[in-house]
Amino acid sequence: MADLKPGSLCVIVAGCPENIGMIVEVVGHLGEYGTYEDCYKIKTVTGRNFRQLWVGANLKSGTSTIAYTERHKLRPLVEDDVPDIAENEVLDQPENLTVLS
Repeated sequence: MADLKPGSLCVIVAGCPENIGMIVEVVGHLGEYGTYEDCYKIKTVTGRNFRQLWVGANLKSGTSTIAYTERHKLRPLVEDDVPDIAENEVLDQPENLTVLS
């Protein structure tokens, strides 16, 4: 999996069940950190706390907008490796296209 850049928006796809589906922003990439093989620092985009967080060995109701997670639990909303269309590139258009202004 490709590294996620700070500022990337992602959806949580695994981990604490109540957090799955939340949209988060990548704050930083820590790599190997503690028990994590590919750790990312993330934050909620809404400013609300995560619904569940591990605090030591206990799963508790979220008490923070910041968390650490593994890369495989995150899916970017926009893939970075999708090529951009050049500004001067002409796209195929129907010949009888009516443009509304």
